[in-house]
Amino acid sequence: MSSNKSHIYYKWLRIFLALELFTIALILAAYLYLEKNGIIFQNPRVLYALLFLPLLYGIFFIRQKSKIDVFEMNPSLLLTGNQHYLTVFNLKFIFLKNTLVAIIIALSNPIYGTRKVDVVSKDGEIMICLDISNSMNVKDIQNESRLEVAKRLLNGIINKLSGQKIGICLFAADGFVQIPPSQDYQSVKILLSDVKTTFLSRQGTNVCNALELAMNSFTENKIPKSILLITDGENHMSEDQSVYNRIKKDKVLLYAMGIGSDEGGPVPDFATKSLKMDDDGNLVISKLNIEFAQNLISQCGGKLVRIDSQYPDLNPLLTEINLRSKGYSRNLKIEVRRSLVDFPVLLGFVFFLLFLLTPLLKLIKK
Repeated sequence: MSSNKSHIYYKWLRIFLALELFTIALILAAYLYLEKNGIIFQNPRVLYALLFLPLLYGIFFIRQKSKIDVFEMNPSLLLTGNQHYLTVFNLKFIFLKNTLVAIIIALSNPIYGTRKVDVVSKDGEIMICLDISNSMNVKDIQNESRLEVAKRLLNGIINKLSGQKIGICLFAADGFVQIPPSQDYQSVKILLSDVKTTFLSRQGTNVCNALELAMNSFTENKIPKSILLITDGENHMSEDQSVYNRIKKDKVLLYAMGIGSDEGGPVPDFATKSLKMDDDGNLVISKLNIEFAQNLISQCGGKLVRIDSQYPDLNPLLTEINLRSKGYSRNLKIEVRRSLVDFPVLLGFVFFLLFLLTPLLKLIKK
């Protein structure tokens, strides 16, 4: 390449680098401003992919240097229609690089600001009564613990709700309300994901106390109320008939969900990091006590659900819950966080289109 051509090209290259640095500075300034005003990324780890940009620049400059060397050694190539080859090469890199950056930002799902949406909210209150006694650690459902299956099932139910309030009551021999009925589904799911059998030290399965706590958590509003009781039914204590009568009187629908298998399995003992033994040194085997759940339903009414698979069918249960809320709905205008994913997707599409069209510049400038 002649010294004049080389000088012109390197001058253009300096302009290219200045523009790139200006663009990076602009993006950083925009990010700092938006971060200060509340921007968040739903998948922030995806942004670590931007750390590969210096590698892309390195590959680009190495290839660019090799192409400059080719033209310097063969000046005649400039006379065969390649006058704009290096310009096209640089533009293609810019557009492809910007496409990749836009894809990475889109995958991180930036969220900024709020927007109002119209939703139909169904009234109703649901209390989850979740057994967290040690026997819920038994892995007798396709080698998965009863507690893990229960938490996944409850997450699936929460994801399908349409405005009903939902709360959590955890119990073993004792019990406590972890969160009262709320429409903050995200908080309920976060709390649910952290549930462990070590939350309560006194072991046993005091279902009546849990039902009493659930009933006391409901508001006095005349809306459909339901209790989702998940237990293996083992080691239950003395029953208090008054809570059963109260459930029937207040027309609260009880879903007694017996979890576990007929064969059962050994109970882990986290204190000794071994399996639980009885006083005679025999291995303790925990099995689903479905008769307890059946007796519960017969006394206070409701529905019996047996859970003995990793992914039970939730549709009948969800249908029942939604039918109970039929006629108890209202139209709401709520604010939700605004996703900005459309903008990087659109920019990525434009840059990729420009990347595909850039080679046409050689035809236009001939």
